[in-house]
Amino acid sequence: MGRPYQIFLPMLSLFLVRVDLTDLFPLELKVKLLKVYDGDTVLLSHGSYRFKLRFSKIDSPEKGQPFIDSNGDAGLLSLNCLRGLLKKEKNLVVKMQGVDIYKRYLGDINNLSFRLIEEGCTTIYPYARFDSKKEKFNYLTHFKKAKASKRGLWRVGGLLQPKIWRKTSKQTSHQR
Repeated sequence: MGRPYQIFLPMLSLFLVRVDLTDLFPLELKVKLLKVYDGDTVLLSHGSYRFKLRFSKIDSPEKGQPFIDSNGDAGLLSLNCLRGLLKKEKNLVVKMQGVDIYKRYLGDINNLSFRLIEEGCTTIYPYARFDSKKEKFNYLTHFKKAKASKRGLWRVGGLLQPKIWRKTSKQTSHQR
């Protein structure tokens, strides 16, 4: 008979390590668009199953988030940009990459994350996980090109990184 730790430790590791199967092989599904919440979150359906998808590599401004240089709504511009790109797509295929802390699926639809960066409609999520260094380089290069050529959000003016804006806007609302 084996020692207790030879049985106990492997059993314990099953509870401590959570393996997400999408880490091993991304799941691809044909989906139907039901609703666009903002520039990086949509409601989709696959058959009768409905779910929220958060684009994994981007971070779009929130509705009501102002530009630094003007009083325009950066979130609304980003939302309309995503809607415009989705209208051009005939078949929507989502590539699932995981689940976030809010129980939304993380992934991409027809490589729209990259196209949103190219069009200047969004920023790169600070903690984004890329499949390779080449993919990260492409995202960063096209992000800088969009800013330099003043496309999308950058045409109106700069904006605070959405993650930072969310944090500061929560602090100011708590102080009131």
